[in-house]
Amino acid sequence: MPDGSTDTRSLAALVQPGRVHRRVYTDPEIFELEMARLFGRSWLYVGHASQVPSPGDFITTELGRQPVILIRHQDGTIRVLLNRCTHRGVKLLAERSGNRPRLVCLYHGWTYDTDGALARVPIDEGCAPGFRTCDFNLATAARTGTYRGFVFASLAPEGGGLPTFDEWIAPMRRNIDDIVDRAPAGEIALDVGVHRYRFRGNWKMQVENVIDSYHVPFSHASTVNRKGVQFSRREGDAEGAKVVDGQRTAASWKRRRGHDVGHGHGWTSNTELDEGSRSSPAWNEYRQALDAAVGRERAEQILTPRMHNSMLYPNASFMGLNMHIRVIRPLAVDLTEVNVYPIRLVGAPEAINVRNTRLLNVTHAAASFVQSDDIEAFARQQAGLASRQGDWVDISRGLDADEPGDEPGTRCAPSTGELLVRAQFRAWLDLMREA
Repeated sequence: MPDGSTDTRSLAALVQPGRVHRRVYTDPEIFELEMARLFGRSWLYVGHASQVPSPGDFITTELGRQPVILIRHQDGTIRVLLNRCTHRGVKLLAERSGNRPRLVCLYHGWTYDTDGALARVPIDEGCAPGFRTCDFNLATAARTGTYRGFVFASLAPEGGGLPTFDEWIAPMRRNIDDIVDRAPAGEIALDVGVHRYRFRGNWKMQVENVIDSYHVPFSHASTVNRKGVQFSRREGDAEGAKVVDGQRTAASWKRRRGHDVGHGHGWTSNTELDEGSRSSPAWNEYRQALDAAVGRERAEQILTPRMHNSMLYPNASFMGLNMHIRVIRPLAVDLTEVNVYPIRLVGAPEAINVRNTRLLNVTHAAASFVQSDDIEAFARQQAGLASRQGDWVDISRGLDADEPGDEPGTRCAPSTGELLVRAQFRAWLDLMREA
């Protein structure tokens, strides 16, 4: 646990213009502070409504170190409950998902309704005088918020300078819309499985990597052919984006932009591809279904690529190219779990959803062509930061070269720079200051 030696002033000294101290990735005391101050106070992605479609359906996860249950109550509402019996502290649910009409503690049989209300205490004549079941309901997340099926929660109450849910989510609504609007039925589902893996590195490495376009020609060189073009990563494309031009980064790749929209959130603009030639039986059938659902003009707008990777700081990202939600879960200062959920477009032909999921297996499974490169880089980065020959990590690419973004208060710059990494560390420092 933190011993108090890392105060606000010393934390501020670790984040300087264009560089951060290696301790932010390697110091166990700082990691403990992150669990308490950052993951214990920030808005965090919990899950998606499609994962709990019926009353009693649940998933279990963690907000920082706090075990929680995302469950659909009998009245159809979704609740975020702390996964801890109020009697002796036993974790109520050990499964990752399932259905329970009531939540029963295996230790002494205390039974809770799906809204967390204590419903039954066996042998209640042994309870202390004045015992009331209403005093022992399950704890709930202090704040919850939803947008288009995405469920978020914060363990911290309102106030203390923390943003409301609407303030926090507002800059990223269009990014979520960009994904969900692709479904002919206007909703998505995360019900076709998950890729789950761990890597020996700090959680911030994955968060930074999501919005880093600089590494692609080098980390993923094996995915690029002799013409400098990456393999096709979307259904209906004959080939992928041009990444390298001779010995230099391709001009089209350098035109990608990174957008800092506040609260640590950020996104990168889409890879340039030949939209006019996109075609396959699965793609064409899907395009017809979307045209029929929203009209040709609106379908054209939806299918014109705008966003590539989006990061909802600090624990979730989603991609428009290989459609998925990625949830980052810190376990230790040098150990991180990542859960990658394929997106199913509700109302789309089965063929396009199958093809999209198979493409994600190729790109973002632990042993895939793309994600395996990143995992190796994270492990080597963590090992390299053990060296005491240099204390600073450089994040200065594009420093002071950004410009106003599309929305007031936002900034943008080439995504091969490090504007978005610097923005993440500004949010990190704000949240790490004592409440």
